[in-house]
Amino acid sequence: QTGLQLIQLLPINDTTASHTAGDSYPYGAISAFAIHPIFINLEKVAGRKHGDIIKPLKRTQKQLNDLAVYDYTKVMKFKLSALRELYHAAKEEFLSNLDYFEFFELNRDWLVPYAAFSYLRDKYKTADFTQWKKHQIYDEAEIQKLASPSKKHYDEIAFFYFVQYHLHIQLKTAVDYAHKNKIVLKGDIPIGIHRFGCDAWTNSTLYN
Repeated sequence: QTGLQLIQLLPINDTTASHTAGDSYPYGAISAFAIHPIFINLEKVAGRKHGDIIKPLKRTQKQLNDLAVYDYTKVMKFKLSALRELYHAAKEEFLSNLDYFEFFELNRDWLVPYAAFSYLRDKYKTADFTQWKKHQIYDEAEIQKLASPSKKHYDEIAFFYFVQYHLHIQLKTAVDYAHKNKIVLKGDIPIGIHRFGCDAWTNSTLYN
């Protein structure tokens, strides 16, 4: 409507390494594939079925939006907390969703290691995998066991599948809308990777 023909984005990769404001730097990607949870639209995740979970959060949402300076840390904490509540409310339906199955199968090569990395980062309270008690060195077979649906902590792994699936749907909807209106989206990617990110962990022989 404003006559734009092209929009260039900064990298939208997940940069969550420390759960601090330092993660707001868009070039510190912990994954070359995962989208940053901060961009998610909570109302769209909730839909009508789980709208009751979002309604009580409107006041906090307004307070955060009204701040003179954007508070990255508070917004991330707010969104992740709401997303965890939405996951637990929707998980049975989500984990049996055929569209999710297709997304998972097409992306499992990066999605499973990313979810496992995120789980271990939060468990050990550091993205520095050399400091973890277990899984300091990436082993695909061991990570597949760690991410097994039979594990007690599976919800903590599947939560990251849930978030990435909804981010995928929302980004695709936005891209389709832009293309429908003859607007080109030009992406940007990080030049390097985070020293203690998922890619460095899973491909340690590629980095010095």
